[in-house]
Amino acid sequence: MTDSITFPKTEFLLLSVPQPHVLLITINRLKQFNALNPAANHELHRILDWAEETESIWCIILTGAGGKAFCTGMDLVSAHHAREGEDGKNQLGGGSLPSTGFGGLSNRRMARKPVIAAVNGYALGGGMEMVLSCNIVVATEKSQFGLPEVKRGVVIAAGGLARLARYVSYQVASDMVLTGRFLSASEAKEYGLVNEIIPNDANVVDAALSWAKRITANSPDAVFLTKQGLLLALERASMTDATNEWMDSPEAEVWRQGDNLSEGLMAFAQKRKPQWKNPASVKSKL
Repeated sequence: MTDSITFPKTEFLLLSVPQPHVLLITINRLKQFNALNPAANHELHRILDWAEETESIWCIILTGAGGKAFCTGMDLVSAHHAREGEDGKNQLGGGSLPSTGFGGLSNRRMARKPVIAAVNGYALGGGMEMVLSCNIVVATEKSQFGLPEVKRGVVIAAGGLARLARYVSYQVASDMVLTGRFLSASEAKEYGLVNEIIPNDANVVDAALSWAKRITANSPDAVFLTKQGLLLALERASMTDATNEWMDSPEAEVWRQGDNLSEGLMAFAQKRKPQWKNPASVKSKL
């Protein structure tokens, strides 16, 4: 049962399972508008690794505490101190981040579990890079999105620039990253970067849970494999090569050999609701 999960210890994150098979991660750095320092970046990386390996977790929701910010990116005060220290000039080129990118998410290439962003305010810099890596984005009307790195003399070095250039037109991406301006939630939705906008007085986590419920109603094996197919399509130059690699992957073999494929077909034939099981573990290429 998912409610028997023992969570890892955390300093900067709050963890819960608000409904079966759904992990809620809340960034809890209120005074910093949920900006992440190096320690918080590595902690989120570690928690996402743990979630990937935990069989009973099928979907992840990421949000920010306090109602003012999802995540405002790198804690620039910490970044300033790091740059002033020994070998500090290497720190803002990605050296202080985990291999999986900002928050352990923005450059996580081959993750299995779908991630939903519940945005309740500012999603800026690395926070926006994390949003760009999420499968579903739900946002309140007041939320604002942006990649303002150039305003502070830094660059978008954790994977978000390449993702944005693939998601929207060259001109829209240029507008965002060369001016550093913020987008409203409605403009972000217009560009396809947000799935759903909710009123400011609505609960953004509840809205995200509605999406998670729809996702976890499906076979976890099929969902995990499908997510990997999406990621391979982004990462590979050839659609044919991406498809062939996808179907030859260890994840595809787990799906073929797993009980849930048989259960889905049997349930359809018997005209009943399928009863999904936790899928077998696969060593993910993060």
